Amino acid sequence: MRLLVTGGAGFIGQHLARVLAEHELTALDLLTDQVHLNPSASAAAFPGRVVRGDVSAVETWSGLDQADAIVHLAAETGTGQSMYERDRYERVNVTGTQLAVRTAQRWEVPVVLMSSRAVYGEGGYGCVEHGATWGAACCEVATPRPSREDDPHRPVSVYGESKSRAEAAVAGVDIPATIIRPQNVIGPGQALHNPYTGVLAAFLARLREGKTLQVYGDGSQSRDLVHVEDVAALIRWCVDHPPQAGSPRVINAGTGVRTTLLDLARTSIQSSPSGESSPWRSLVELVAVHRAGDIAHACADLSRLRALGTPAPRWSSEAAIGDFMRWAWDRPGARAGAWDDALTELALHGLTRELGE
Repeated sequence: MRLLVTGGAGFIGQHLARVLAEHELTALDLLTDQVHLNPSASAAAFPGRVVRGDVSAVETWSGLDQADAIVHLAAETGTGQSMYERDRYERVNVTGTQLAVRTAQRWEVPVVLMSSRAVYGEGGYGCVEHGATWGAACCEVATPRPSREDDPHRPVSVYGESKSRAEAAVAGVDIPATIIRPQNVIGPGQALHNPYTGVLAAFLARLREGKTLQVYGDGSQSRDLVHVEDVAALIRWCVDHPPQAGSPRVINAGTGVRTTLLDLARTSIQSSPSGESSPWRSLVELVAVHRAGDIAHACADLSRLRALGTPAPRWSSEAAIGDFMRWAWDRPGARAGAWDDALTELALHGLTRELGE
């Protein structure tokens, strides 16, 4: 089978390529410096042909050789950055996805689209007094509930909005289409030099420099951290099992287990060479700042994934954190101050506020 993987030279794409190695693979990737520390090395690591191009440009798609399926991973990521670079995120994430779907229609082949749990925003809450609500807790006794694929979209960031609009590209299409909504994907291969790659890379940088880990808020916020190998296995299954044409399929990707930011910090410290002999809590600093686009809780409901018979996640979140820390510890990455710079950039755009204000 000939497969086109957009963003194929990136984090998830490289893992996916390894599980699809028996196929004829082509990666369409812009190979930007923010994502690729060494673009040439990223291209060389992909086990197939690499076409350098912008997914939001019509001429890029018109010049491609036809494939038997498209896996569309290419996207601008980074919630905070999206809040002040709206045009770029909409161009790449929305227009790029629309062009991927149009190309799949022109070729009459299945398409698998990578969306994000960011479309749910704060997700749903349950309350014994007020019932179910979406987007915010109704009161102090409300508890967050795992997000289901049929939940309404309530994005709170430009990134989430762009992913929600991108999903609309498959509405009514006459080809087999699958949308995957991953939670926080972690593991070997993440861009350690990119201050928008996620909190785990920030923790790594601070640990390596002997600094305390900064957790925004009170640390009770929760995330669903899924290993990149489990996401790659799910994508592979979706390629092998396309749905019926005209009925787009949506699947969550995650572990279904919440990890608080304090638990994330603890596991990061205990998995690193620097934190084995120190009481972990003494190495964590709570920062009373809220960044625009941040959410309190995120977790995937995996009922549909199990019902479809897709591969169950093999990695627990804790094991995935440890795997990342062991892989990343001796690899080059950004200095810890890069995340401070990113926070300053948000503040300059009026996108932060002190908690309690």
